[in-house]
This record gives sequence, structure tokens and C-alpha cells, in this order.
Amino acid sequence: MLNLYWKIFLGFWLTGLALGGGAFFVSQQLREEPTSEIYGLSPAEIAHRTAFIVRRLPADIDDWRERLAEYDVFFYTQQNPANSLAATELPADIQKLFILLEEQQSIEASSFTRLKLGRREKTLNGRERAYVLDMPSNMLYSLRRFSERIAVQVLLALAISAAACFVLARYLTRNLEQISQASKALAGGDLSARAHVTNRAMKDEISLLAEEFNHMAESVEQGIENQKRLVRDISHELRSPLARLQIALELARQNNKTKAPEVINRDQPLDRIAIEAERLNDMIGQLLAMPERTGHLEDTIDLGEMLRAIADDNRIEADKKNARLQLHINETDPLVKANANQLHSALENILRNAIHYTDTATSVDISLSRQDKNTYLVEVRDKGPGIPEEDLARVFEPFYRVDKARNRKTGGYGIGLAIVHRVVQNHGGTVSARNLAQGLLISIELPAAHNTGNAS
Repeated sequence: MLNLYWKIFLGFWLTGLALGGGAFFVSQQLREEPTSEIYGLSPAEIAHRTAFIVRRLPADIDDWRERLAEYDVFFYTQQNPANSLAATELPADIQKLFILLEEQQSIEASSFTRLKLGRREKTLNGRERAYVLDMPSNMLYSLRRFSERIAVQVLLALAISAAACFVLARYLTRNLEQISQASKALAGGDLSARAHVTNRAMKDEISLLAEEFNHMAESVEQGIENQKRLVRDISHELRSPLARLQIALELARQNNKTKAPEVINRDQPLDRIAIEAERLNDMIGQLLAMPERTGHLEDTIDLGEMLRAIADDNRIEADKKNARLQLHINETDPLVKANANQLHSALENILRNAIHYTDTATSVDISLSRQDKNTYLVEVRDKGPGIPEEDLARVFEPFYRVDKARNRKTGGYGIGLAIVHRVVQNHGGTVSARNLAQGLLISIELPAAHNTGNAS
């Protein structure tokens, strides 16, 4: 924890120092003497300076008026109150103030935003001169000065803190992003996925987490490879004695043919052994055919053409039960990304099951339609006994058999539908089963080719 702690601690203090330094710099800049003598003066200071110019520096009045106008301060003057300017030369409110100054020495009128000050001053030559100042109010002046300082400092603080947080967050999360991407790839079947750790020389807790993730991924990959190797080895080891057993049984049958009729019934146990041996052989074959979880789908196939070919291949088997195969394809060029061999085997497995379990002289319906713009729906319906509702959720589990209707006596070892489920999953699809009024409906959803990337 210490490495990550010190990085956050250091980042916090560097940000604080940057904020403090920036605020000090801004304050210094705002406190520097302005290039204009008017900038920074309060309304009272402007009024005092104006009175001094009217009394002592009348030659500077016009120049002072121009400089005040640059800062939203308007300066109106008259030689004396009796010589009022024409109404057209003054705003109405200013004209009223000059009229009042004919009887008063000074006058003040204020609002929330503006302050108007009027006075009569004696100049150096003894004449009276009236003037009016129209300037921002004290409150508005204070707000402006306050907002100038605060706005600059807040913007500076936001900029520095945003940059510091971005750098710190980027530094702390880049290895987390690597772990996230590697975990998604690993979940998608890429057992070789690893998190690429940056700055191996400067290890912190997140870098250690990435390394631990890589160690875990290596262990998972090695474990799965060992499991696959074990299954293959066991399967091959079992097949050899099974083959010898079948040969021995055949030799026993041939020897029994020469025996007396009263011992012919001894063939019955031998027949039973032969049947079980054949079943074991078939089961091992299905185990070897169990598809691996992979994200690579290299073929683009026409799903309609595949279903037609599968139906044609199985019509003879359907004819043996006097069952009709009815094919309904409602889509043109229904293309999907697939492992063609695996998908063909899975679809044929479902159809053969439907033919096997449908009642004699009934039909098996195969339909293909578009579920939505991104998904095709394949449905296979039979007219058989169906599956008990409590078993529907488990029929796709390996080695799970339904004893009430679909058991070993009627064929199957609980592997076929598990293979179907694995294949469909590898293709980014889903498979489900539900009972109809008569029979069973198997539904398969597969992504359309334009919407299929690497299946996960």
C-alpha cells in the first residue's frame, strides 16, 4: 500500500503547491500599480480627484473627462449653475441635478448600479463651477473588484486541479485498463490474454495486481490444458481395452456357435456386454467431440442452406418412423459467422433427437426466421412426449438425462444437448427448450453475420 500511498500523497502536495503558487502570482499581478491612475480607484477617490482638478487644474478637465469615460465614469461640467446647458446636451437626470445645484452646494443620487455626485467648486480665479459625476455605485464597484480576483483564482484553481487529477488518474488507471481488457479477453475464451504492465521498474499495488492477474491467467490456462490432455489421454486409454473387449466378445460368439443348443442362451449376457461396450465407445466419441470454447468464427455460412442439407440427410431416418420433415425458411441469404462443422453437428443433433422422440406418423417442423435485425431464430418442433417441466432447465447440462421420457433405453447419454449448448454459446447465441401442447420446441438464436464479431 505504501507505494500507491506515497504517489497519491505526492500528487496531492504538488497540486496544493501549484494552486498556492498560482494564487500568489495572480494576487501579485492584481496588486501591481496600474498603468492608468484611474484603474483601482473607488468612487470616493474619483470624486476627490475630480474636485481637485476642478479647483486647481481646470486645463486638465477635458483630458480627465476622456480618461474617466474609459472606465464607465461620465463627467459633466458647467462654468456656473446659472449658465445651464441646453436640455438636448444633457441626459434628463443629469439636467435635473444641475438645476438642483443652483440652490445646493452638493447633491447625491444613487441606485443599486449607479452613483451620481454633484458639487459646486470655486476655481482659482474665484468663479464657481458645477459638475456631476455619473459612475458605478460603491456596491457594484466592490462586486467588480471582488469578482475579478475570485474569477481569476477560481479559474486558475480549476485548470490546475483538473490537469493534476487527469495526470494522476491516467497514471493510476492505465494498468487497471490493461487488467480490464485482459479479463474480458480471458472471459471470451482467449486463454493467452495477459495484462501488459507499464513501468515495471516502479512497481505499485496496481502493477502487482496486474502481475498477480497474469499469474492467475497462466495457472488457469495451464490447468485447462492439463484437463484437456487428461480427458484425451483417458479417452484413448479407454478405447483400447474397449476395442479388445469387442474382439473378445466376437470370438466368444463364434465359439458358442459350435456348442449345443441348450447353452445358446449364454449369448444373452455376451450381447448385453457388447451393447454396453458400444455405448461406452459412443460416449467417449461424444466426449472427444465436445467443442472447445473459442472466440474464432472463420466461416460465413448460409443458415438456410445448412438446414436444407441437414433435413435432406435425415429424411430416410424420418421415413422409418413415417414422420414428415417440414422445413419453413422465411429469410433470403440468412448469413451467420460460424464454425461450419460444429454448427452443422449441433443442428443435426437437435433434428435427430426430434425425429427419434416424435410419435410415429407425426411431423417434425424446422423453421428459420429473423428475430430482429441482428438475430436469426431456428426452431425445431416434434410431436413427442416432451420433457417434465422440472427438468427443462437442466437438459443442456453434461450427462443429465431425463428418466421419465428420454432415458438411456431410448438412446442418448446426456452429452448431445450439452454439446449443442456449448456450440451455440461459442457462436454468441442462446438455446432453450420448452414444452408445447404436444411435443417439445428447441429454439436457437444466432447473431446475423453483420452483427457478429468474435464470440465471447
